[in-house]
Amino acid sequence: MKKRKSSPSKRGGSPVRYGLEAAILCILLLAAAYVNNNGSPSPVTPPAQTISNSQKKSAPVGRSSTQEHGNVRAGTTAKTSGSPDGRQYRLVRVSDGDSFELKDDENRTLRVRLYGVDAPEGNQRFGRESREHLLDLLKNSPLCMKTMYKDNYQRTVAIVYLCDNDGIDERSVNQRQVQSGMAWVYDYFCKIDLCNTWKLEEAMARKQKLGLWQDEKPTPPWQWRKTHKR
Repeated sequence: MKKRKSSPSKRGGSPVRYGLEAAILCILLLAAAYVNNNGSPSPVTPPAQTISNSQKKSAPVGRSSTQEHGNVRAGTTAKTSGSPDGRQYRLVRVSDGDSFELKDDENRTLRVRLYGVDAPEGNQRFGRESREHLLDLLKNSPLCMKTMYKDNYQRTVAIVYLCDNDGIDERSVNQRQVQSGMAWVYDYFCKIDLCNTWKLEEAMARKQKLGLWQDEKPTPPWQWRKTHKR
């Protein structure tokens, strides 16, 4: 008697069949998730707008654009209200690109040195240009000051601003001298946060070859004074 061949059990079902049923089920679930109760696509909430690091770097900061560097024009800079020390001053005379005399509202004379910057000496190259640039800045405007300290010559070392009844110029005279290539940032003495901004202004003036940066290797005043004693 021949033995009958055993056939596969029908209980387990075909693997291909179950795989097909699973795929169909997945498609139906995805379709159900996509379609809302009314039969229309569910609204998709757009992702929050983000700003990339490259966009942040390219965003303009303040009013010191490339076109403003080295150009001192009335009315181009915003003003803030209030006075650093509550007084206004008038120019008496300018000694060089970072030193001058003022008179206060009680007619007292004050010797002032710009904080954190060092301009060419009078006999140094660009010394005359630096002095004249400072004179043009100071001569036609009331001045306001933020005193930093007194130096060994009993001068008031200060951050000086152009000001009037409308407020105070945001760009200090110190910064304007650096922007125009008429002074260096004096690293040894310039220690506040503003000095970092002034260093950027100095680098921009150098790149644009403004003022003393027309020379390939200008000598800083603190080095020049070592070989040119007063």
